[in-house]
Amino acid sequence: MNIKIQAIEKYMPGSVVNSTDLEKHLQLPTGWIEKNSGVLTRNWANPYESVGSIGAEALKRALAKASLQLSELDLLIAAGASYDHPIPFNAALIKKQIDTEYADTPCFDVDSTCLSFLHALDIAHLYLQYRGLKRVAIVNAEIASRNLDPNDPKTYSLFGDAAIAVILEASSTEGYQPIGASFKNYTQGVEYAKIYAGGLVKQGISAVPEEFYFQMQGKHMIKLTLEKLAGFMDDFSQQTHTQLIEYDFVLPHQTSRIGNELFIRTYNLDPQKVVLTLPHYGNCISASIPLGLEVLWNNQQLVKGSRMLLAGSAAGLSLGAIALQF
Repeated sequence: MNIKIQAIEKYMPGSVVNSTDLEKHLQLPTGWIEKNSGVLTRNWANPYESVGSIGAEALKRALAKASLQLSELDLLIAAGASYDHPIPFNAALIKKQIDTEYADTPCFDVDSTCLSFLHALDIAHLYLQYRGLKRVAIVNAEIASRNLDPNDPKTYSLFGDAAIAVILEASSTEGYQPIGASFKNYTQGVEYAKIYAGGLVKQGISAVPEEFYFQMQGKHMIKLTLEKLAGFMDDFSQQTHTQLIEYDFVLPHQTSRIGNELFIRTYNLDPQKVVLTLPHYGNCISASIPLGLEVLWNNQQLVKGSRMLLAGSAAGLSLGAIALQF
């Protein structure tokens, strides 16, 4: 059973925020943001936009591209770290905004922060290949900008907002075959990236404003990631019988300029094969990897025989990878 990409469509919310303008606002030297984060521009959502609304817009565009109605989906997965409310879950809120027929299509959320798309993709593969579903949509909608601390310019300048929807379909002949998937978690890094407030531990007046901001110990995160990455990728290469340099395209999570450069240098990758969206979109949490996929798909760069690696890290600390053969 193959899996066919029916459509990939993005919605970039709000307006484009240039790093030069951000440097003036934060009173930073010219070029500081590009040097430290690698981001030239990013989108930040308008105040009236929500995770549900931008996710719904991306899904509308994907359904239109595929000439499908919502009721023709067998499953909707909302994947990501951003949410409008603890209850109800994002997938239901996204579905509600385009559900004019009150379709009973099942839906649920997946959240493993930056690896949410990969986990959702792995789940979609299982449903399509082994549960008999015909069509699955994955929506990643992230609004990072509202949890950024303006007093921490490294994180404040790094993140962008984005929504992207992918519609997958089971096929007997067209599309791709998943040739490997692996996920690992290392709790030594569980405190290295966090938003402490917003749940049941810190809520209401018991939380101070700073605890609602994203906090990251970047150096510790990179160090632990590099320590664990070698063994993780060695195991994955054995599972897939494919070395990193053999892939036609590599789509890493867009952690930062330093993170991307270290990954490329560590594995001696051809930069032309590595899809980087960080300069134009910033780190869009779980939407970063599918944004790279959208670039390849809509530019018709994925041809029969192409091998692609999607890989990344996430808060927790987690590592994940999926390999596809077209």
